[in-house]
Amino acid sequence: MSMKLKIKQFFGPNRQYAVAGASNNPSKFGYKILNWYLQHDLSAIPINPREHEILGQSVISNISEIIKAIDSKTNLNDYNISKVDGLSISFLTPPSITVQTLKEISQVENYQNVIKGLWFQPGSYDQEVLDEAEKIGEFGKVIYQDECILVRGEEGMISANL
Repeated sequence: MSMKLKIKQFFGPNRQYAVAGASNNPSKFGYKILNWYLQHDLSAIPINPREHEILGQSVISNISEIIKAIDSKTNLNDYNISKVDGLSISFLTPPSITVQTLKEISQVENYQNVIKGLWFQPGSYDQEVLDEAEKIGEFGKVIYQDECILVRGEEGMISANL
């Protein structure tokens, strides 16, 4: 599948987004990318085990909680996610954390049906990350090769008719 098609499939009218490695530091991409989602009126949940709120959004400490809530069609904190069609995740974590997060995802029941896209931002992945995505059966949903949502995101939104 082409990167262009994967970028299109990352977006959807009822999609929930999450930013792994979201940050309160305006100079970091974890802040800039969460802000990008919010500026485009896309619901994005920041994931960070050390923060409580980023850009006015309540932070969830781990991805598993979000996947379980979407799978069971229940809301999570102040996020109304009971009717979303799945989860697309932007990764801004160092590769070692990205690998751990993928392993964590693979432990959650029904994750294959919930996850719709994994966007590995430049610097968030290495070969081990790509191998782990393959191992857990999600490589077909991976956007990487130095693709940045700040550059290609609007094109994806347009192709998904958002």
